[in-house]
Amino acid sequence: MTQVSRTQDRHASGVDSCATPRALHDSVARMLSLTTDAFPSQAGLRLARLDTPLGTMVAGCDDSRLHLLEFADCRILPEQVRRLYRASDGDLGFGRHPLTDQLERQLSEYFDGSRDHFDLPLALHGTAFMREVWAALIALPAGRTTSYGELASGIGRGPAVRAVARANGANQISIVIPCHRVTAADGALTGYGGGLWRKRWLINHEAKFFPIQGAHA
Repeated sequence: MTQVSRTQDRHASGVDSCATPRALHDSVARMLSLTTDAFPSQAGLRLARLDTPLGTMVAGCDDSRLHLLEFADCRILPEQVRRLYRASDGDLGFGRHPLTDQLERQLSEYFDGSRDHFDLPLALHGTAFMREVWAALIALPAGRTTSYGELASGIGRGPAVRAVARANGANQISIVIPCHRVTAADGALTGYGGGLWRKRWLINHEAKFFPIQGAHA
């Protein structure tokens, strides 16, 4: 898959603060207001950087579940990392589990067009309502988009469109939980933490490799 030109990235800061494992370590220390030697060497929950055609992503895995997958330049990444730090009682560090390698393989297959869904155990850090919305997103096939209103109606929450949109935006596992497949009622692209250019790219990628008859334009 061809790497997206940096000039296309209108969301990124221009400097990849997680460009290397050391940079990721330093960046997370700043997010948590910790010294760089404050992390356990063999943490249960480990952060690692992944290279993708859309830029660096940060993955957080323990030995059994994926907790985090977010673009390194996403504005809400610091809050997501702080949430994980609290949820793990400080047992957060750096490195890989076998699940990290499995995630990386599946992402590579998704980006080269040979995988249309992910088969990974997920840790969903959210309310019961949020988890309900995320489950509906996971069930939405690649190549299809839906609106916030349709998503709300589909889970029997028709009047709760704004709450569904907030839950969509609170997703901590980008791409695997495909919040990029949700659009405004008129099909306009709105509300993607990784940047609307990435949302457009992902929708176009899926339309090319995973076309579904009757999918929204």
